[in-house]
Amino acid sequence: MFWAVLHEGTLRHVVGGRAVMAEQLDKIIDVARMPDAVIQVLPFTASDHPGTDGPIAVFDFTDASSVAYTECKGGGMIVESADQVAELMTTINLIRAVALPPRESTNLLVQIRSEIGDD
Repeated sequence: MFWAVLHEGTLRHVVGGRAVMAEQLDKIIDVARMPDAVIQVLPFTASDHPGTDGPIAVFDFTDASSVAYTECKGGGMIVESADQVAELMTTINLIRAVALPPRESTNLLVQIRSEIGDD
């Protein structure tokens, strides 16, 4: 299972040109429609959330403890302590709670993609 929360700003910031951005959005929309993936968008309107410190990734394994990776301005850090991973999961869950639900997120992705247009 893949679950990601993407800030609306990252989806609207055109990097590499309109054609590149359109292709990237198409790929994200395709993933959002997969049964084993959840894509949520954290909209601009969600101003009070704990996700401002930087990205967090948590990797769960069937035969090993979960591991997290987080980064900020000073660099990245691999987190292996169960207590620290649990704290990061709490942060992720708070971000998920204020993000748009998956269906609304996909609708917003499609809207942003249509605003970019075809080149």
